[in-house]
Amino acid sequence: MKKSFLSLSLILISLLVTGQVKNDIMSQIDALLFDSKYTEAIQKIDQQTNTNPDIQIRLLNKKAEALIGLGKYEDADKILQEAIIKCKNSKNSEVLQAITQSSLGYLYLNQGRFDQALEQLTVASVTLQERGSPLETAQALTNLGSTYNSTGKYLQAEEQFQMALSLRQSELPDTHELIANSYNNLGFVNNAIDPDKAIEYFEKATAIYEKLYGKDHSKMAIANTNLGFAYSQIELYGDAINFYETALAIWEKVNPQPTPSKAFVLSSLGYTYTRLNDNKTALEFYNKAMKMYEASYGKKHPDIAALHNRIGNIYQSSDNYEEALKSYQAALIANVNDFNSGNIEINPTGTNFYNGNQLLYSMMYKAQVVEARHLGKTLKQSDLDLGLKFLKDCDALIDRLRQQATNEADKITLGTIANEVYADGVRIAFLLSDVAFKKRKYYREQCFYFAEKSKSAVLLAAISDTNAKSFAGVPEDLLQEENSLKAALALVAQKLAQKPTEEEEKYLRETAFHLNQSYQGFVQNLEKQYPEYFNLKYNVASPSIADIQNRLDAKTAVISYFIDDSKRDAPTRLYTYIITHKSFKITDQKLPDDYDRSITGLRNGLFYMGEDAYIASAVKLHSLLIPNVIPRGIKDLVILPTGRMSVIPFEALLTKPVKDFTSPYATLPYLIKKYAIRYEFSAGLLLQKNDSGTSSITSALLCAPVNFPSRDNLNALPGTEQEVNTIQNLFSSKNIATEVLLQGKANETAIKSDKLKSHTLIHLATHGIVDENNPELSRIFLQTDSDAEDGNLFSGEIYNLHLNADLVTLSACQTGLGKISKGEGVIGLSRALVYAGAKNIMVSFWSVADESTAELMTDFYKLLLEKPAINYSENLRAAKLNMINSKFAAPYYWAPFILIGF
Repeated sequence: MKKSFLSLSLILISLLVTGQVKNDIMSQIDALLFDSKYTEAIQKIDQQTNTNPDIQIRLLNKKAEALIGLGKYEDADKILQEAIIKCKNSKNSEVLQAITQSSLGYLYLNQGRFDQALEQLTVASVTLQERGSPLETAQALTNLGSTYNSTGKYLQAEEQFQMALSLRQSELPDTHELIANSYNNLGFVNNAIDPDKAIEYFEKATAIYEKLYGKDHSKMAIANTNLGFAYSQIELYGDAINFYETALAIWEKVNPQPTPSKAFVLSSLGYTYTRLNDNKTALEFYNKAMKMYEASYGKKHPDIAALHNRIGNIYQSSDNYEEALKSYQAALIANVNDFNSGNIEINPTGTNFYNGNQLLYSMMYKAQVVEARHLGKTLKQSDLDLGLKFLKDCDALIDRLRQQATNEADKITLGTIANEVYADGVRIAFLLSDVAFKKRKYYREQCFYFAEKSKSAVLLAAISDTNAKSFAGVPEDLLQEENSLKAALALVAQKLAQKPTEEEEKYLRETAFHLNQSYQGFVQNLEKQYPEYFNLKYNVASPSIADIQNRLDAKTAVISYFIDDSKRDAPTRLYTYIITHKSFKITDQKLPDDYDRSITGLRNGLFYMGEDAYIASAVKLHSLLIPNVIPRGIKDLVILPTGRMSVIPFEALLTKPVKDFTSPYATLPYLIKKYAIRYEFSAGLLLQKNDSGTSSITSALLCAPVNFPSRDNLNALPGTEQEVNTIQNLFSSKNIATEVLLQGKANETAIKSDKLKSHTLIHLATHGIVDENNPELSRIFLQTDSDAEDGNLFSGEIYNLHLNADLVTLSACQTGLGKISKGEGVIGLSRALVYAGAKNIMVSFWSVADESTAELMTDFYKLLLEKPAINYSENLRAAKLNMINSKFAAPYYWAPFILIGF
């Protein structure tokens, strides 16, 4: 079972306290909020008759916090809007408004409206740091840290939590509960970035709780559970067991009756024993937890579903297929309100589930079990067919869940499960295409379908990571409606996952139904009115082989790749799909153990001109990646890479072994000598491109900042000025209108202006970087002409450009020298340009000397202008072949430049 199951929902300690102790009444209210006694807190607040407007505003904020704790978000919003109105009449309006903004931010955080939460909390924390009390400021910073934590920005979250801790330490005794809360926050965020540090913080929090409450208190049980989880994270399972057992003993003293808190600890103990490969003991704890959960909740609850999944995993690991299937079916029954079928061939089809991720796990695990049963026992095709059916059910559910995932933890969990589902689909469909007597064509197409869905998922993740605040052509109010609908759907899903009462569930199901109707209507409207935005954010359709073949001419082949590394106990497999206008073939092979080393060797060999490393890697990768089954007559390859192969130039692969590196670079058997090559990131993108390409270049924008602000720490590019002037002369000789932006004119304001719309070709001779760790920081560097613009054109800003360009060239960008993992940063930058209006993009994997870059670019444009019909890939190939026959024959000079587009 994935560690995402280890929900922290039972061990989170309320952070809703303002920490402000004005008088006895406020202290009493704070104490009730500390103990999560929200109804009593509201009663106490409603009894107050103080007419002081400032105190009334503070009481309204506390009432809103209590309502948030009860999940009554609409009521909390009304209370806070009332507080905002009252703030206007207060002498202390600025501070009180900031306190209210902090509460609003916390409300938005709980609703999953993270952009609005950040906006409110950022303003509130700045104001309170200037004018508020340290404790009020600390609470705003805590809320801000929680928002960063929910969106996966763990370092920023840690920074806010540290500042809040320092402020509280300056005002409160060392053993105050608010300080313990700060330590807990720091522990939770460090679970994701530094588990050892998380343990230190949890230990400090535990010490405070022990001094405040003694050893036998519910908060000590929670603290020990936190420590157990943290030790489990660093695989010190013996220590984890000790802390869980301590927590369990405390819960027994506090409340001997069955409770979900105790069941959670028992389940955690069971999971820890599975990590120690002691499945017998694990099952004992799981069964105890199951009895306790069912005594607390009845038969249907998402926690019960998750536990059935864990039990099923134990049976699956021991090849007890039938018991595993029964457990996963029981998980489905526990997780879906109106589903009660024990027939393992049936999955629920409705939307009345409690926890979507657990539902997805159950169906995926069923598929994996029937595949294992086929391979290990029955050899029946029917098992594989059943597995494929289950995975198609998973695929439909994934598309539904994507619209609900708003916080980073949910996105990561869903992405992890989806990757496994798609890999299982590729593997099972390919296996069926081998063993089936009928429908082989259908199974091969299903194999491609799941591979394409995987690529679509990577694209969607990359687009999400850009953090674009606006999109060209899409009204702001429509974007706000989109965010509000997603947040509302996520909120309903969150409440359903907490297994509400029967009456509450009925209301939530009705709400979900109407929200889903609104959401589907919204998406359909997008498809009609804003097709580019729809394709970017919502189009997860996987094209058929026939659709792709209809777009190909007789000399073009599409080669798509998929790597299945989902099974820990099986070799990683590489699937290669070769599509021409008349044929479709799939090859499957074991991915060599040194694959990653070969990718690194090729990149380093090219960049540092290490001949031995380059040649060895280039020959090996050609043998692996370029199939022998490419038909004769093919002249153009469209490469759809996956993972780390997204950052290597296929043109530089060597088509046959080179025994001795004594020949000149020009004589090496480069792949580019056989084919013109271009790249795309998914087959779906091939079909989204308009059939009607530009037949000629009518106008061009040429841009070269040459120098850059000192803060960017970038080398000047003096050769780019000559490069741009030479290209301008070429265009002028063909009577093509040209606009040139040099030096200070090549600024961010100019690039963001509407003037770009009129140019069919845009050439940016400047630095650019792709940040694989933080894709939203990928950018193109320009000059700055005002305080409003910093000269950094980030990927999120590119979405709002207005382009109408058939080609955008980034001639000096180094879009591939960051950390190389999935290549998502390159995807994010190029997809942003495509959305903004670029049909084709030329980028480079690393920066090359000005002289050689200028020669390649000049030659490319010269060839482009000489031919009556535009063929960018053929023009780029010809320009590279010319370089191979010049003093710049080494692939270091010509290989980094690639064409993305179709």
